[in-house]
Amino acid sequence: MRLQQIDGETAQLRGEIAALPKRLASLEARLEAEKKAVEQATKALKDEEALRRRLESDLKDQQQKIAKFRDQSSSVKTNEQFRAFQHEISFAEEEIRGIEDRELESMERSEQLARKLKEAQTKLADSARVVEIEQEDARLASAEQQSQLDELTGRRAKERATVPEDLLRVYDRVSSTRGTGIARAQGHRCLGCHMFVRPQMWNQIRDGEVLTCESCGRLLYYDPALEPQPEPEPEKPKRGRRVPEAGID
Repeated sequence: MRLQQIDGETAQLRGEIAALPKRLASLEARLEAEKKAVEQATKALKDEEALRRRLESDLKDQQQKIAKFRDQSSSVKTNEQFRAFQHEISFAEEEIRGIEDRELESMERSEQLARKLKEAQTKLADSARVVEIEQEDARLASAEQQSQLDELTGRRAKERATVPEDLLRVYDRVSSTRGTGIARAQGHRCLGCHMFVRPQMWNQIRDGEVLTCESCGRLLYYDPALEPQPEPEPEKPKRGRRVPEAGID
């Protein structure tokens, strides 16, 4: 029983030890995702700034075209040539309006991206602090867990030395597949698999023999101190003396 308790504590501790790197890996993966979010928002913001520089350059080109066409239109000699220059000027002005609209849209996108970038940077900073704290906690926890594991390993070796070899072989075989190698018998049942125990086996177990469950193979033991006590029978009500009726002897 002490060996199984130690093995249970060891399994739980090993599970905690195995879960710690997974938790750190999950936090670090989230940190990497948030780094990428910052990088993407930064790149998108720079792309919008580059777009506006190109639009500003296009705007200057159109403005220069308008100035050039106006200079040329002042020296034309026919109405047809004048109308042609006016058409080019109108077209360039339309292009300028389109460029200005795109510049405004780009500025609005930049404002949204700047907010997203700030939010992403805040999340990244928070996650970086969490990962740093978790890593330090993990370092301390690992040292403590390893110390506990060493202690359990030592206790386990001592307990195994006290168990008879034949029982130890059964215990090892069953616990390797079922998680536990022993189970308490109570109320004609194995509490490991909850199957009934034959009456003869039940009597032998109650007499102190260690037998294996015919259903799950666990070593069965009996503890009378843990056997449920029968409920006391309710007291029967006392019958009262009969009082003779009036006028009757």
